[in-house]
Amino acid sequence: MDYGSTRARVETYFDRTATKTWERLTSDAPVSRIRETVRIGRDRMRKLMLSRLPDDLRGARILDAGCGAGPATIEMAERGAQVVAVDISPQLIDIAQLRLPEELRRQVQFHAGDMFDAKLGHFEE
Repeated sequence: MDYGSTRARVETYFDRTATKTWERLTSDAPVSRIRETVRIGRDRMRKLMLSRLPDDLRGARILDAGCGAGPATIEMAERGAQVVAVDISPQLIDIAQLRLPEELRRQVQFHAGDMFDAKLGHFEE
């Protein structure tokens, strides 16, 4: 399966099928026991990923590819980074924008679409 086909399937899933599920899963709303397990696993994964980054991210420009509802975006911006938050789902981008604290808005640029879009600019590896 080529990239375009995979991207289309992922976009359909996240933007048309699972948006409400992900919105609830990434909030404090009550969820089923199975979804609570998923929530805990995602929280652990995000915590581990963010533990690999410096506490002080001032001066860094970071691509949060697949930002979803934005929890990692928020934490990286709180640490001082300029964050380009990208998700294939415009609906999840809308949720992330709503959840972003006002005081962090100047540090975050949201983009609904492909993380390989040249308009996003260059990022260090």
